[in-house]
Amino acid sequence: MDMERTDVLVDILRHLPPRILAASRCVCTSWRATVDHHRLLRADLLPLSVDAVIWDKDTIDAPMLFARRSTARYITSRLDYLEEDPDYGMYAGEMRDYCNGLLLIQNDTVVNPATRQWAPLPRGDCGRCHNNRYLAYDPTISPHYEVFFIPRIPHDMACSMEWPPSPYTMYVFSSKTECWEERSFMRQGDAAGTIDDVKSHPKSDENLYYAAYWQGSLYVPFRQIHGGFLLRINLSSDKYQVIELPKGGIRSLSRLGKSEKGVYCVLKNGRCTFQVWFLYESGGLIDWVLKNEINLEPAWREYFEKHIDEGPWISQPDDQKELLLKNDVNLKLVAEYNEAVEKDDFEWDSDDENVLSTAGWPKKYNPDIECLGFHPYKEIVLFHDHNSATVAYHLNSSKVRYLGEMEHYYSFIEISFPYAPCWTMDLPGSK
Repeated sequence: MDMERTDVLVDILRHLPPRILAASRCVCTSWRATVDHHRLLRADLLPLSVDAVIWDKDTIDAPMLFARRSTARYITSRLDYLEEDPDYGMYAGEMRDYCNGLLLIQNDTVVNPATRQWAPLPRGDCGRCHNNRYLAYDPTISPHYEVFFIPRIPHDMACSMEWPPSPYTMYVFSSKTECWEERSFMRQGDAAGTIDDVKSHPKSDENLYYAAYWQGSLYVPFRQIHGGFLLRINLSSDKYQVIELPKGGIRSLSRLGKSEKGVYCVLKNGRCTFQVWFLYESGGLIDWVLKNEINLEPAWREYFEKHIDEGPWISQPDDQKELLLKNDVNLKLVAEYNEAVEKDDFEWDSDDENVLSTAGWPKKYNPDIECLGFHPYKEIVLFHDHNSATVAYHLNSSKVRYLGEMEHYYSFIEISFPYAPCWTMDLPGSK
């Protein structure tokens, strides 16, 4: 594209609303290059940087924040402002799902922790099973979000009936229409088996956490005793496909999530050993590819031998949470936040003193380690043990970087999400 035409294009694109501008990046390679080179998109408002982990240790307390120091000074995970909602009760703050900066919590409310906006969903006739609700949201395309209720496997149907069915009726809330509606999704390909088959795991229809939203499709896992399957639900075509989960792990699926190149999953083989798989999708071909086999025991042994006191991330202090709730969220605060983030010198790819070794050690120390989730834009997986030490594992280099300690007082983390703040202050239906 010649210089004169480029200048004309830049002038036109500069006057577009942010989301139309974001969509224009998909037109062709030259348009994407033009938008990026001239920095036309307000990237500072979009959830493009993972600055924290938001997590919950039980169903009573408010979510907690483990974050880089700059983030802990500007964003709070406390949901006190929801007390204005008459439906907000003791258990209402429990997280159900997360997608691109938004949380879905127990009392059917969508929350933006960065802007402290919240939108209650209307009561629907789709049952009260919160574990099956999933959030789909992409602020680079639209301010609107959808919440999917995927019915559990029925217990009162013939056991020889195939599952999932076709059509598969799901209940979907759209912030555009502000109501729930039934949507029928047609299956492409074979079913996972009969109802008897898919009910083989005692919790196969419970705790369906950690779906992944990638390029307009929602990936939802169903666990079985050996492996399991996931649904790839195309939101635009109203079709879905059953994809078998990899069977490489001794134990079942530990985590599903979105990362740099698409959808990934973690299988836990032992107390500190894992497999990371990547879902390859191209030209109709779908297959799981083993990315890494991980043994984190050496890194944890070195962490304890070095007596590392602190890392670049911290658990947010209680007094900081109280203070933040008194501050207004506006564009000035967003600018201050972005400036603070740039100054705190935390880079995911840096080689600082907190890099731990993964070289072989005698298997004497045996920590119980869990996966916290995936970095959505880099091939990095976050892990922690029940003593609160937290690390970032780089899939390409096998580098393990110590981040800090999550103060959860030796209790199990119920649910966690790597968190990227979204500063767009236009949550539909917000209070």
